[in-house]
Amino acid sequence: MDSIQIYLITAAIFFLGGAVKGTVGFGLPLVSITLLTPFYGLVDAIGLMVIPAVVTNFWQALTGGNFGISWRRLWTLYVSGAVVTAISATMLLQIHSRWPMALLGAVIIVYSISGLAAWRYRPPGEKERWLSPLMGISTGFFTGLTGVLVFPMTIYLKSLKLDRSMMIQAMGIYLVLANLTVASVFGWQGAFPKETSVVAVIGVGAGLIGMVVGRWIQQQLSDRVFERAFYFVLGLLGIFIILKALIWE
Repeated sequence: MDSIQIYLITAAIFFLGGAVKGTVGFGLPLVSITLLTPFYGLVDAIGLMVIPAVVTNFWQALTGGNFGISWRRLWTLYVSGAVVTAISATMLLQIHSRWPMALLGAVIIVYSISGLAAWRYRPPGEKERWLSPLMGISTGFFTGLTGVLVFPMTIYLKSLKLDRSMMIQAMGIYLVLANLTVASVFGWQGAFPKETSVVAVIGVGAGLIGMVVGRWIQQQLSDRVFERAFYFVLGLLGIFIILKALIWE
């Protein structure tokens, strides 16, 4: 494919990711990395996703009126997640991408199953003090190695019974910190692909348009119906990525 076709496909991917994010409150990095990986490879897909993800999540982190409350309650999750993200992102750039790519597929499948099964956990209560940094560490590990920034953090946040506004803002804070951490590691290691600037412009524009469309979809469609379709398709993509990593490469 020529560069024009690649850019059009990239725009469509970021538009789809933005639409998912606008509908359910997250999903742009997850959808973008999942669909960009077959075209660019995992490392370049993560590098291309970072700048659009920072821009589209920045407003989510700062709006909602719960920034101070979220930070005071979950700062150990945010800080531990950022530190481990830096370590695992550095590891990603030092090893063969086949295994992180297979891990990406596995994480996507598990996340898909968790969504379809509607896993729910009881509030952690006093355990939250040590569970928060543990969830930050485990989420940061997957973030740095696969670019998937929401597992297992979203399941944990749901267990805290946060209201929708606070949960979305809490996710936004982590997403901005994690993406800035990945960007710092990639910049330090000189790992950004040469198409980054062009794709960043395309990704930001297409992602923001997609988010507007996603908000409209949210008003027309049941969240549960959309989420089930989203998780089902995501699981199929996870299987495809594992096969590509372990068999077709």
